[in-house]
Amino acid sequence: MNSGQAGRSPRQLPRGRHGLSREDIAASQRGRLIEAVLHVVAAKGYPDATVNDLVVRAEVSRRTFYEHFDDKQACFLAAFDAAVAEVSSSLRDALDPVAKHDWASRIRLSWRAFLAALAGHPDAAWSLYIETLRAGPELARRTSAVNAAFAGIFRTLHDRARAADPAVREVAPQTFDLYIGGTAERIRHRLYTAGAPGLPDLEGMFTDTALILFETRR
Repeated sequence: MNSGQAGRSPRQLPRGRHGLSREDIAASQRGRLIEAVLHVVAAKGYPDATVNDLVVRAEVSRRTFYEHFDDKQACFLAAFDAAVAEVSSSLRDALDPVAKHDWASRIRLSWRAFLAALAGHPDAAWSLYIETLRAGPELARRTSAVNAAFAGIFRTLHDRARAADPAVREVAPQTFDLYIGGTAERIRHRLYTAGAPGLPDLEGMFTDTALILFETRR
């Protein structure tokens, strides 16, 4: 994900002879375009962002752009998928040391890692939570799919908690879809009001709300 910092991308190739393969060059170009689209979309809004904006930011030619992507939306879709993959990797790294039955810790650490990843990449956070709403039906479908997958993680965790302790309250499976939808709206609200640096402050609210769904009936 793009950090939102000005200047050259860390994937920018050195000028002159560099001895890189064609595959390395193509990967660098594609990576710079993916970073560029997140920056440009966050700065200008998806409807106003242009392919020319992207190639200028990424320091590639229009021809190079069209060697990688059919259009602006294809580039944004690729950036969306890359950001989701990166966040998913951050979550796995955060949760790997935590026992699967320790659902309270897994909930808290999931939100801590997720919100920290968004806060550390403000362009990506704004693009993925605000601008996807204006980027067409395919982005809307992918956003819904990601939210459904995230809700599924919480459902699985809840199933494990109930298997370990039948006294854990039973809730309808759709409750977790509602929960994730609510957290997404809170993230959007915080981006509008406090910006990405304020996102980690949501950890307590998100964790406490989830834990209510895991309460026991004792």
